Amino acid sequence: MHPEVLNPDEIAGLIILCEHASNHIPKDYQQLGLEDEELERHIAWDIGAAEVARHMAEMMGAPAVLGTVSRLLIDPNRAPDQPGLVPTSSDGVFIPANQDLSAAALAVRKAAVYDPFHEAAGRLVQRHLDAGIVPLVVGMHSFTPDMGDEERPWQIGFLWNNDPRLAQAMIGLLERETELLIGDNEPYSGKDLYYTMERHGAAHGLPQTTIEIRQDLLSKPEMTLEWAGLLADLLDECMNRDDLTQIRHF
Repeated sequence: MHPEVLNPDEIAGLIILCEHASNHIPKDYQQLGLEDEELERHIAWDIGAAEVARHMAEMMGAPAVLGTVSRLLIDPNRAPDQPGLVPTSSDGVFIPANQDLSAAALAVRKAAVYDPFHEAAGRLVQRHLDAGIVPLVVGMHSFTPDMGDEERPWQIGFLWNNDPRLAQAMIGLLERETELLIGDNEPYSGKDLYYTMERHGAAHGLPQTTIEIRQDLLSKPEMTLEWAGLLADLLDECMNRDDLTQIRHF
């Protein structure tokens, strides 16, 4: 259940992390008691995010870490003690196998899925730092067009917590180059959901942001390729900016 690591030996000045790349549930877990159709929904993974991350890694020759197990088993973008690490329900769907999970069972999931993802990400960061390179760290996610009664009009969003450098730079470039409706800490806020970026970006003083693309805009292969090309162009420009190639702790 180790993550998939693309271009692991490359020091490209960019690291792509995609925690929710897969909806796979290992056979021993019997789909967590869910039906097949539930595992195809957004509750199990970030639909389209893996394809964008793969295209970006290929276009830019950048290393990337992609999760290979559904976040319903355990979510790498949650702190170990954060609610939702192992969700008991998601968007109104009750998850039978996650109810009253014992500490021992949680430890097994953490050792099998959660720790390997973060260890792989940590190795990529350390390789860059050892080489004297300050990498940009980006999380690749996607979001549903609506949640409950809430419409989500943004086509793309950039999340950040204390360090706004990369998010604001990319928002500014997109506003210059496109007419997209862009979310600044929307549809989620990096003040609330940002563990992976904090651990592998902010903790080292690295520029970082989570990129969220609306899922209906990722429904065809050519769409994921187009988004990857756009983001690759933006990140190429960002990697040549002095203010985004410095270690800064906020």
